[in-house]
Amino acid sequence: MSRDTVIVIKSVNYGEADKVLTVFGKNTGKFPLFAKGIRKIDSRNRGNMQTLTTSKVSFYEGKGIPLLTESEFVYAIDTDKMRIENVRRILFLLNKFLQDYDPYPKLFDSLQNSLRNNLDIRATNKFRIIFLKEMGFLGDFSSCIKCGTQKDLEYLSNKGFALLCKNCYSKSNGYPLGSDPYASVNLTKRLDEYVKKVVDEI
Repeated sequence: MSRDTVIVIKSVNYGEADKVLTVFGKNTGKFPLFAKGIRKIDSRNRGNMQTLTTSKVSFYEGKGIPLLTESEFVYAIDTDKMRIENVRRILFLLNKFLQDYDPYPKLFDSLQNSLRNNLDIRATNKFRIIFLKEMGFLGDFSSCIKCGTQKDLEYLSNKGFALLCKNCYSKSNGYPLGSDPYASVNLTKRLDEYVKKVVDEI
């Protein structure tokens, strides 16, 4: 019997009452999990294994897909406060780029923090940048690409996905982000474009 803390990132109905889940485990990484009978009203696991819910799980690893045996609820995103487009942004990255059984405990913790902020735009963008850096698709995002300072980083370069400080910025070389860059509309738009570019190039 194996155990891990997982976040559900995909759910597909199977048969009359079962589901095949894709989960992101802190220690196991992304992996499939067969949830037998979970769609039944009296299933003890039903409420614990919804998309983007965090749970502690026990599962049996045999010849086929690992079988969910027990689950214990940890945390669920507030569906009344979340924005569906941010959920889609996060789920796309997780399902597209994570490899099965390749653990990323730092990413897991970052995702949990983002979920506890109900995936507001700031939490979503921050996680996406951490994710892209961890996957090797993004370089340093904590200093000015021109002078290297880590102060007054309120602008985004129009050459690649990188930051500019106020001294190196001009209207011809970047976009303003404001005093809270992660919540910027410009950052969100450019991140969407950058993710699409990464997908097109792989």
